[in-house]
Amino acid sequence: MCGIFARIANEPVAPALIEGLRRLEYRGYDSAGIATIEQGGIERRCAVGKVDALEAVVRSGPPAGTVGIAHTRWATHGSPSERNAHPHIAPGLAIAHNGIIENHRELRHALSDRGARFRSETDSEVIPWLMHQHMAGGASAKDAMHRVGEELHGAFAIAAISENEPDVLRAYRRGSPLAVGFGKGGGVLASDPQALAGYASEAMILEDGDSAEITRDGVALFNRAGERVQRQTLAVDPSVFACDDNPYAHHMLREIHEQPDVIARILGQYRVPSDVLAMVPVDFRRVSRITLVACGTSYYAAALARRWFQEFARVPAEVAIASEFRYEAFAPPLPGELAIVISQSGETADTIGAMEVMRARGIPVIALVNQIGSTIAREADGTIPLLAGPEIGVASTKAFSAQLTVLAMLALAAGQRRNQPGIGQFHARLQKLGDMVTAALHNEPAVIAVAERIHNAHSMIYVGRGSLFPVAMEGALKLKEISYIHAEGFAAGELKHGPIALVDPQTPIVALVASGSLFEKSASNVREIAARNGRIVLVGDRASLLSLSDVSTHSLTVPQGCELLQPIVSTVPLQLLAYHVARLRGLDVDRPRNLAKSVTVE
Repeated sequence: MCGIFARIANEPVAPALIEGLRRLEYRGYDSAGIATIEQGGIERRCAVGKVDALEAVVRSGPPAGTVGIAHTRWATHGSPSERNAHPHIAPGLAIAHNGIIENHRELRHALSDRGARFRSETDSEVIPWLMHQHMAGGASAKDAMHRVGEELHGAFAIAAISENEPDVLRAYRRGSPLAVGFGKGGGVLASDPQALAGYASEAMILEDGDSAEITRDGVALFNRAGERVQRQTLAVDPSVFACDDNPYAHHMLREIHEQPDVIARILGQYRVPSDVLAMVPVDFRRVSRITLVACGTSYYAAALARRWFQEFARVPAEVAIASEFRYEAFAPPLPGELAIVISQSGETADTIGAMEVMRARGIPVIALVNQIGSTIAREADGTIPLLAGPEIGVASTKAFSAQLTVLAMLALAAGQRRNQPGIGQFHARLQKLGDMVTAALHNEPAVIAVAERIHNAHSMIYVGRGSLFPVAMEGALKLKEISYIHAEGFAAGELKHGPIALVDPQTPIVALVASGSLFEKSASNVREIAARNGRIVLVGDRASLLSLSDVSTHSLTVPQGCELLQPIVSTVPLQLLAYHVARLRGLDVDRPRNLAKSVTVE
């Protein structure tokens, strides 16, 4: 959440700062600002709303400074406003901050008693005043930054510039991600390493307690003890933000259509189950129970994978929401217990917290992440990269498919290791997944036709049974995220236990059905909805749709597959439906209100 971008160069950095903020818009924000050093003084420009509004402010009086920091703010302490926007200033200093300062009230009172004059309602403003206090007492900017890092409680990433050091950019990280890079044009700093594209070919990932000193000559990293250190480097894809979105109007639509390529990449990298097992230091023959922990879309992937581990590996499995799990009381861990955490960004604060709890209890942790240099990837006992590539749209699509594909492979690998029958057969079927997703994408015109009929709805219901129940919840989440239509996903068998009271002719109901062992049960639930004049959108294979054609208002066909593949394929029309409904409502599909791609605070 929020985004930091900073630059030091030989030319004015304001255009680069604006471009950097655009690259971080997906993280979610409600205001934006920049600060540069101008002829020995600090110039600050801020605006409420989108980066476009900030760009207009900057264009009216372009700063000429060659070192600067920029920030997109997602409001926590204080409403969205220019005075609450970052960067924040104390005499001679400006900072941009991501995260939460938990002891800001005590610090604010103490600093006010010493003469600090606060202008905002934010927790972040204590940072420049703390630095100012230390520097006024004779500390260097570097030492002041380290002292501040030790005094703050919470999670944070800080970028700072100082009038005393007009040719230095400083940063500090604890809990919130930061990456630095250096290229021919100078140094750069960002919350997301991919935002460095075009400015640096490699990103160095700061670890907790690290600080960075960036000049026009290079980058120096220091650990908490102040010792110079080297850190992991990642290659930065130069094409991430250079590409033209055509023929797609939005990142989200492009990412939906990239899913066959993502699946092919995963199945090409992990050709056989043993390829996955080689990446995790766990012998599944000795695993007695699996706990899958995640948030949001990743949680629904975990909920589906729970079924796969029980079906294919015959291992008891449970799934937990990270934000709840990390604060629960626990029974003593079982011998052979295993945890699997799932996060697209690898920086999800609640998932990191849950992982710390499990590791403290002696439970090994396997991580599935898309950002291989992330905190979760570094701290897990074993990491399996998702290989989805950069996902810019806030609403996760191709990362969800990547999670499901990797989890399916891992469940089959666990089953093979435990000598379960039929694993080779299911692995062979998994190889067909990319073609099935391609076929589902070809049905987009039908999805558009349905979206045109339902996009004015005030509420929607999604239902599914068995492995399609998590898909129903994920479909409802996608619609909520980008169309702002209230939507809920229910287990179809639970309709009679309350949710059926919501059925009326004005509420579209998306029913996921599939030929197979649960079809008759699902069909019965669909007919119960029809008997109450429900407006039914069926999503299923051709045979199941034909059997229910007499009660459906609309139908969306997906290829027929086994229970391993059907839920993955069935997510495609739900993603497209959410996208086209939001588009028809004239909404910002890639940057929905109030949401952030990477939730780095609790």
